[in-house]
Amino acid sequence: MALLKKGVKYETKLVMLFFVAWGFLYLDRQAISMLMPMIIEDIALNNTKIGQINMWQTIGFAISAPVFAILSDRLGHKKKILFWATLVTSILALITMFAGSFNYLLIVRTLLGASEGIILPISISMLAAVSRPTTLGRNMGLVYAGAAVIGVAIGPVVVTQLGELFDWRYAFLFVSLPSFIAAMLMLKVVKEVEVSPLAAEANTVTVSSILSGLKNRNILICTLISVFCMGAMWTFNSFLPLYLTQISQLSITQMGIVFSLFGLLTIVWQIFIPYSSDKIGRKPAMTGYLAMAMVTPLVLFIFPNSAASLVILVLFGGIILAMNTIYQSIIPVESVSPLVMASANALIMGVGELIGAFSIGFSGVLADAYSLTAVMLVVPISYFVAFLISFGLIETLRTKTAAKEQALVKATPEI
Repeated sequence: MALLKKGVKYETKLVMLFFVAWGFLYLDRQAISMLMPMIIEDIALNNTKIGQINMWQTIGFAISAPVFAILSDRLGHKKKILFWATLVTSILALITMFAGSFNYLLIVRTLLGASEGIILPISISMLAAVSRPTTLGRNMGLVYAGAAVIGVAIGPVVVTQLGELFDWRYAFLFVSLPSFIAAMLMLKVVKEVEVSPLAAEANTVTVSSILSGLKNRNILICTLISVFCMGAMWTFNSFLPLYLTQISQLSITQMGIVFSLFGLLTIVWQIFIPYSSDKIGRKPAMTGYLAMAMVTPLVLFIFPNSAASLVILVLFGGIILAMNTIYQSIIPVESVSPLVMASANALIMGVGELIGAFSIGFSGVLADAYSLTAVMLVVPISYFVAFLISFGLIETLRTKTAAKEQALVKATPEI
């Protein structure tokens, strides 16, 4: 019983830390899109170049995520990898403030994407190892909610206000500091996962054998869903600030306020979507929320200057961010051995980000050829394809009787 209570306490600590860390790390990545209306006044960038910056940032994320997750599954040292990745991300966010050219931004943001890609898969695998089956969905939802609370609700209005009051460069200084603090907290709070002799033997397998172990239906389906969803999400996120300021004719300050309201509702979705999947099942939740994700970009495409479109964005746009938890984390970790959870999570994210990244670059070219409104047509089409694919999923939700509390005792390291 004492070990159980200690395990619950450590589980809570990890959820809180990863919530804060992922929120600020997400803001590090998202800040460039928030500040792009100001950046283009100093640096000559068209929509194609903006798309390339976001595309290569996403590609960096996509490549590093599976590589380091597989290494951490095989070799351990997850705490050290997590710390250094967070610290490097903070530094790269800081030096973004010195940008003076397209090439500088392209290189720095690609490296930032690569360092940030390491963090979430390892965090999720460490959290899954200490979470009770009955709280797994909730815990992962809370970690992802950090992006909504900090990266989407609080961050945009603060970052855009700093950019307006001072300069966009100082805004990057602001977003880098919390990530640095999060890295220091990881050194103090996070415990390295102890590897049992059986796990140590299993972790000596080759990359090909790990990939072979991931060849099950749900992992393949989630990977396909990820390709279309990640492409759609990052295309939406990358161009939405410019869309609101150039097409919807909002000021930068107004855009920041809309984003913060959008973020507040995203918090609700970020918690509710995983919770609802615990109640109704993973597959029904996935198909239902994919259908709902099409609504916001379609409304913005059809009615770009309508106040009602902004209301729809605020109320339902958060689904686009919040539903990632299901296909990136919850279904994968319920579908494979705990020894390769990080690898499964990272491969789904990595392949999705890598292939989906080209949607961002394509959308930038499309926006220059036609207009930014064309971007809002690419997004719902992508979600519709993912919606059709999701019917191939196999339900993974376990019943309450199968969720044994002994799993916590076995998985929780001594503290």
